Amino acid sequence: MKHCFFILLLFIIACKSETEQQLEFALQAAEENRTELEKVLKHYANDSLKLKAAKFLICNMPGHVSYVGQEIECYYQEAKPILLSDSLPATKVRMLEELYRKYPPGIIKKEQDVKIITADYLIHNIDRAFDDWQHGVYAQQISFEEFCEYLLPYKCIDYQALDNWRDTLRPIAEGAYEDFVYNRVYRHSAYWAAGAINDSLDRLHRGHLGDAMRSHSLFRVPFWTKIPSGECDIYSLVTVSILRSKGIPAVNDFILQWATKTNNHSWVTLLTDTQRPGYLEGCEGKVLGFMRPGECKGKVYRRTYAPDKGLIRLNTEAVHVPPTLRTIFMKDVTAEYVRPVNVTVKPLPELRQNHEKYAYLAVYGNYNWVPVCYARTEDEQVCFKDMERGAVYLPTYYTEKGLQPANYPFLLTQQEKIKYLKPDKQHTRSMTLHRKFPLTTKAFNTGRCIKGSLIQAANHADFSDAVTLHRFDKFTVAGYVDTNDSIGYRYWRYFCPNPCYCYLAELAFFDNQGNKMTGSIIGTGQRQKEDVRYSREAAFDDDPFTYYISNLQSGGWIGMDFGKPVRINKVGYLARGDDNNIRVGDEYELYYWDLNGWVSLGKQRATIMSLTFNNVPDNALLILRDHTRGKEERIFLYEDNEQIWY
Repeated sequence: MKHCFFILLLFIIACKSETEQQLEFALQAAEENRTELEKVLKHYANDSLKLKAAKFLICNMPGHVSYVGQEIECYYQEAKPILLSDSLPATKVRMLEELYRKYPPGIIKKEQDVKIITADYLIHNIDRAFDDWQHGVYAQQISFEEFCEYLLPYKCIDYQALDNWRDTLRPIAEGAYEDFVYNRVYRHSAYWAAGAINDSLDRLHRGHLGDAMRSHSLFRVPFWTKIPSGECDIYSLVTVSILRSKGIPAVNDFILQWATKTNNHSWVTLLTDTQRPGYLEGCEGKVLGFMRPGECKGKVYRRTYAPDKGLIRLNTEAVHVPPTLRTIFMKDVTAEYVRPVNVTVKPLPELRQNHEKYAYLAVYGNYNWVPVCYARTEDEQVCFKDMERGAVYLPTYYTEKGLQPANYPFLLTQQEKIKYLKPDKQHTRSMTLHRKFPLTTKAFNTGRCIKGSLIQAANHADFSDAVTLHRFDKFTVAGYVDTNDSIGYRYWRYFCPNPCYCYLAELAFFDNQGNKMTGSIIGTGQRQKEDVRYSREAAFDDDPFTYYISNLQSGGWIGMDFGKPVRINKVGYLARGDDNNIRVGDEYELYYWDLNGWVSLGKQRATIMSLTFNNVPDNALLILRDHTRGKEERIFLYEDNEQIWY
């Protein structure tokens, strides 16, 4: 049935008199609800612009859906006391998960909006949107086409309830910007108003930062600011809806999968009073001039009300479509964020699927490849448009068996070159690995505090006779310092003279036999006295998630009193981080990507904070997995004795 719908819609949009054909298609799709839609058209018969807006909404309504029936109403009745309670977000998530199991998707009925929407509801939304556009203070500068995309839609996402959301959400966070009318700079600026509103939502909407919460759509009055999920798409849609309710033009942009790191992402894009758009992390912070500069996005999409013609064709013509591309209500806006390039790929003859009309480019998630764009196959090659440079992509088909590689993965370089990552098994090498996942920004910033720090030893408790045995002159986050030329000292320490707190997750001292030496822990005070996770003992507990924080912002230190002079052969250290360094005792396995998947290069159990693998093919795409613990892992290349992450 869904496939037939796409075929009809594709036929309609191909017609010359597109609007009238689409309108008639929508009216026919409404069946018994046709009279409600015709009431709207008749209502605006003497207002050409509002009539045009009404036709836009009705023409593009087929495909948009809402929940209906007794089951979903019962679900919401039981969800209401949970959402409106004072329970912790984690408790609400647990209770909503239980409720979801009670009302599984299979028993919840859905219906096309075109068959259930009322004339009164549509007219009210059109009038409110026009009033905000033409008489409000934040959107008068936008065009009609922008108005249709950023303000007009009667809902911001499918399965949002057809209720009075505009009027209900409008008063939220009013106090954040109500005084702006007294300032000539702020009073008419969507930039300043949106920033103030979004920043206040950070305090109003608190979610549970954990795995994705399973629930039916909670975008319904009065739940909007009570949804306990901490997912960015929830935050973004809440922000978009609240901004639109106040007449601030906003849309939801998103990444299906980051090109060079884990997970997807979603945010808010708004039209400001300048020529540049503004960006918001949903329910968090002020307006940004750029969205995550330096982080490779690969492909960026925008959630839309009108369907995308290319996605209609894909879902009509392809027998099997990846889940990430099965919605038709989004469009590619990559060119608004990066300087993209077009990429032409030739599937390998032995991998070519001649019956498949479409191929895809996928980027690597945490465990698998995720298709992020599509293109039609033409003359045994495929041209993918508007791709971001600096990422590794895998050309694929999608069949009943899932993703099927069409060629080796390739690196799209900054110079617009395609470098296929075909492993050269005739030429191999050894490599030493220190991590399984790239440094996070937080781990990088704490690691920077190590640069300039010192390893010192002394025989006086106040270190008045301190001898510096090592100075960290380069950036580092983990490793060993050789001190085998030292004489015996009683007191040993890691000293941070930098203008930052002394952060250290682990510190260890070893004798010339490699045995860990123990003594009495000494050091400056801890910053958070009540929390044992940040005590001096945390630097010696073999747990990288706990760490010492000094109470001094400069001059903090941590070390050991061995009770007598001892010779230390080496000192091990680990900055506060994310537990993705090589962890002693864990079992790891290195893989390279061959034509049909990952191939193991063997397992190792770490005895020090690095691993060395031999006989690794040149030009190979690699991944290192920890079989003992953890979830995060990332593909990389190995160049100039360094892991290059993608």
